[in-house]
Amino acid sequence: MSSRRQDMRQLAFSKSRIGIAVALGFVAAVLSLLNMAVPIGEGLELDPGEIFVTLGAAFGGPIGGLLAGLLKGTAYAPERNVPSHILAGFVWGILYIYLWRFTASRKNGKWIRLALWAVLMPVYYYVLLLPLNLWIHATFNLKTPFASLLTKVAPQIIPEIIGTIAVTDIILAVIPDKWASPPKPTE
Repeated sequence: MSSRRQDMRQLAFSKSRIGIAVALGFVAAVLSLLNMAVPIGEGLELDPGEIFVTLGAAFGGPIGGLLAGLLKGTAYAPERNVPSHILAGFVWGILYIYLWRFTASRKNGKWIRLALWAVLMPVYYYVLLLPLNLWIHATFNLKTPFASLLTKVAPQIIPEIIGTIAVTDIILAVIPDKWASPPKPTE
């Protein structure tokens, strides 16, 4: 079977994994609706919803990530959060498939995967989620320059990134690999 066809089959999903991703996206949305952010000082808060979106993408693949992102994005300011969370969830789901493939057969693969997850988490925030979210917000809501808003907000989310890395790495470390794996392609 060609490599491209295998890659496309990997995007297939299982109903149970999609259900898990939707449940995680629902938890993220409820936390946002209830304003369950964790204060971290100086008016900053950690949004625990990103923990559930990233795990939904990992466990549910790109389709699961898209759905988890959609649910999270609808809870607050959907005009900017839906597009950015859908993009971030979808791409994170694809990225996790490749991360899994790279580490699955290696000695200490789980620990390598956790380290790479931690190293790549800023990509989720600074490449996928934040730029689109802030571009929409700056352009359509605030009518301010995107670059100045990005440079102001980017450093402020470092504690959230660290918290998301810590919690998701702990979860990924303690659950069995059969649940931490991305969805298997269907036959």
